[in-house]
Amino acid sequence: MKLIGFLFLSIMSSPFSAEAQDSLRTEKLADIHIQFELPLAWSSASIKQTKSESTIYTYTRKLGEKKKASHATLSVLVEHIKPSTSIREYSTKGLQFFQKQNGFKIKKTFIDTDGRFTLPYTIGYDAEYMDAQGQKHHLYIIHTIEFNHGAQVLIDFPYDQYFLYEEEQNQLMRSLRYER
Repeated sequence: MKLIGFLFLSIMSSPFSAEAQDSLRTEKLADIHIQFELPLAWSSASIKQTKSESTIYTYTRKLGEKKKASHATLSVLVEHIKPSTSIREYSTKGLQFFQKQNGFKIKKTFIDTDGRFTLPYTIGYDAEYMDAQGQKHHLYIIHTIEFNHGAQVLIDFPYDQYFLYEEEQNQLMRSLRYER
């Protein structure tokens, strides 16, 4: 009986409970026509144009109430690519940066038919790495192609907070879709 009570309390206090789902907003990235649902706890997008005419959208989420609370980051890099680029080529190139990170390890690879997301021409990775301060991070990397644009979606959580927000991350990935 204690176990049932604990499970009920855990579900009800989940960061992505039914109450939290009511407070979602839809984010639309016009340059690649992607949209997704994001809880209101995430910041508005910080948008940066690069010299190579790519766009980086960055959202942050404070985790906890402490003065020095950790933060999660959602970043989307949208870039022009050659129309002949395959998703495998795009993803391989996109992983090169991460493979140089301390302790980077891919734990699992998934595609649109695995149920994690529904974006066609997409490859995702469940990974981890260590930051410059030695803190372990959990990272979802999603590479997708739409016409002559590629996007890298990164969901980055401190490892000790990842499990508390796992359902929120899964919902975010499932909500990714092309606006048509």
